[in-house]
Amino acid sequence: MSNNLLELINETITGDVVPKLADFLGESPKNTSSALSGAIPSILAALVNKGTDTQGASDILSLLSQGSHDGSILNNLAAAFSGGEGTNKILATGATLLNSVFGYKTDDVANLVANTGGISKTSANSLLGLLMPIIFGVIGKKVKEAGITSTAGLVSLLASQSSFLKNLLPAGLSNILGIANLNDLGKKATATTAHVVVESSGGFARFLPWLLLPLLLVLGWGLFKNLKLPTPSVPEVSTPKRVAPVVEKAGDFFQTTLSSGYAIKGAKNGIEDKLIIFIQDSGKPVDGALWFSMDGITFDTDKATLTQESSVQARNIAEILKAFPKLKIKIGGYTDNTGDEKANLTLSADRANTVKKSLVVMGVDLSRLDAEGYGSEHPAASNDTPEGRQQNRRIDVNVTAK
Repeated sequence: MSNNLLELINETITGDVVPKLADFLGESPKNTSSALSGAIPSILAALVNKGTDTQGASDILSLLSQGSHDGSILNNLAAAFSGGEGTNKILATGATLLNSVFGYKTDDVANLVANTGGISKTSANSLLGLLMPIIFGVIGKKVKEAGITSTAGLVSLLASQSSFLKNLLPAGLSNILGIANLNDLGKKATATTAHVVVESSGGFARFLPWLLLPLLLVLGWGLFKNLKLPTPSVPEVSTPKRVAPVVEKAGDFFQTTLSSGYAIKGAKNGIEDKLIIFIQDSGKPVDGALWFSMDGITFDTDKATLTQESSVQARNIAEILKAFPKLKIKIGGYTDNTGDEKANLTLSADRANTVKKSLVVMGVDLSRLDAEGYGSEHPAASNDTPEGRQQNRRIDVNVTAK
């Protein structure tokens, strides 16, 4: 079996898979294929980068083991990307892996993939989330077949990928990952492998610390007897408290630092502001009739693809959900009353589910989210004016548990 992971991944994403991916993302097959050519090398380069030290390689091995990434996901990818619960589970798994590999750089990589393939940032985020379990499945299968059980073995495998990835990385990825030169990265990984092998080898050096231990204990005891120890003080015992979000309002904006440390800046009386106030107010029970409008979410005309500007508010909502682990929400999609009502109902449902998928990609558990389209029902304003119709084309959020 080939050691070229890039080649193995490309072989799994066959001709019938790309159209399914494109349909799920709401993008053209041509642009989806272009985005794949940037996304796959980007993920592999990040894994090579992470695997250049023993801790990073150990983390990857743990992710492979804990997630049971043995290659079983590769058996029927076309069906896996057909939508529904199965696809949502893949997205949820991918979101966790994305966070482990890219961390806060995920958004930058998504922007890069979006620009490379000519797709929306939301689609790029979803694509990265769907690809992560596939790539981990390919690596897990290779690790199993090659009998790799040690950190050194994985570092060696990842180090060998630098030559395959050469000249295939999207422009700008090196700056995002902090990689000056991919060849140097491969050399660094090789050096790490050698270091691990030396550390794990036998010989006198392995026993030297144990031979020195008695001497160190004797010296330490002598120093301890001559020390004048201070009188111990009784520490003040305090009860741990959950840090509540701190909200500072000024003018038309407010700034919020969540207990997770994530900072939000949004419109005063916007959804973030109202949502946090409602969640923290124990006197206000969950109400199925109380909805909050997502004032920063917009879509491409007559499509269910989020505009790039929408990522800011989507990220804010995702972080609010993470900061309040009991919080559950329902996402409602709405349209104005122009056009065919059946088509409007479908579009509103697709848009609500797009927002739901974007939150899953950002790390929110699928079980905490629900989505439904209502078409032109429940208008927020009159449909008799352009301004009113604009207000009615919206996404709302209802808190179902807090």
